[in-house]
Amino acid sequence: MTASAFEADLETALADATRARADLVSTVQCLTEADLDKVKRGGWPIHRVITHTIEHDYYMAMFVASARGERFTGSSDATCGGQSIDEVLCRMEAGRTALLSAVNGIAEDDFYTLKTIGLEEFSPLSAIENAATHDREHLEQVHSILAS
Repeated sequence: MTASAFEADLETALADATRARADLVSTVQCLTEADLDKVKRGGWPIHRVITHTIEHDYYMAMFVASARGERFTGSSDATCGGQSIDEVLCRMEAGRTALLSAVNGIAEDDFYTLKTIGLEEFSPLSAIENAATHDREHLEQVHSILAS
């Protein structure tokens, strides 16, 4: 694969993940603190859904760092329960920044190489793609909770 194809794949994946996160952030910005506690019977409250998306970012960042042969040193309290909307947004930004930082400067070979973490197998490319899909999935979940 040529460097330009690699750069295009990286740019496309990052742009998609950025769009998906922006859509989720846009919804969170419109929530009230009371909305964060809304829950559908048998499911998570919205604050737990958002916490899960942040935890996922850190999980993917840890994976990407490991796939590059590096140690992930980032950490954060991803918990959104009892937090203000502004704090939730900051935590969302920190989680996504951790993932983007883990990808920054990645070599082409590392970007496409599949690695196993737990029961999952990802490449850094599929990890970024997964982050976008994951945000969209949970955006729909938040909308569903709000509509219930």
